[in-house]
Amino acid sequence: MNFTQYIDFRRFFRKASFVVFVLFIIFAPCMANANVRVEEEVGKLLVKEFDPESLLVQATNGGSFLYAKAKGVVLEGLRIDSISVFAMMKEPPKDLTGKDAYGLADLIYLSRAEVVLLKKDVDDYTTTAIEDVKGFTDLKVDFSTDKLSVSGTYTAKFLFTFNIRLLAKSRLGFINGDLSLVDTEFYISGVRQPEYLTNKLLEEINPLIKRSKIPFPININNIIMTKDKIVVTGKPKPLEGDALCTWRYAKD
Repeated sequence: MNFTQYIDFRRFFRKASFVVFVLFIIFAPCMANANVRVEEEVGKLLVKEFDPESLLVQATNGGSFLYAKAKGVVLEGLRIDSISVFAMMKEPPKDLTGKDAYGLADLIYLSRAEVVLLKKDVDDYTTTAIEDVKGFTDLKVDFSTDKLSVSGTYTAKFLFTFNIRLLAKSRLGFINGDLSLVDTEFYISGVRQPEYLTNKLLEEINPLIKRSKIPFPININNIIMTKDKIVVTGKPKPLEGDALCTWRYAKD
């Protein structure tokens, strides 16, 4: 029985990093035509791709600086409260002929991103997901300023019925720049498991996001965890100034 399959943090965070990547890839081709309103075209593509609850897109004239914030994006059945990205381009692309997604990523000079995950959305997800997990009940995820904990009861039947209580506690942190679970404790029926077993478990999970797999320079270097939410952020800021183009969307 693999405890990690019931709440796959690695799959979620990699999916979130993919969304950030797609945001930037969508930015670039929309800037190729000077007659196109960059912010509107970007916004429409994001709505079509991710169906957010609301969306803000900003662009400077010429499209050298871009900012987008999507609220209420659902990934793998889990609602993400918000995903924000800021990008500075090396130069607005002129000719995209023959470029693939990674070629477009090369046009990004620097970027910052932020992902916000609320506890109430995790609770909703685990309540729904647990219905499809045979033998596993009472799955709970708790946030705190200390550690993230995941617990549940697994019922095994072999001559007799055994109820096995599982608990994992960990912090989010960075290992060599990769977002990972660190300082982890793993318990079975209230007994803390040896470091060897815990490390084997972590080998199946870490890293949640491998920085080298994101094909453009990105700043995500701060983690804020409270009892209500987790914020993984590079502190992207909305654009400011009078010469901005803005596009907004809200789902009916």
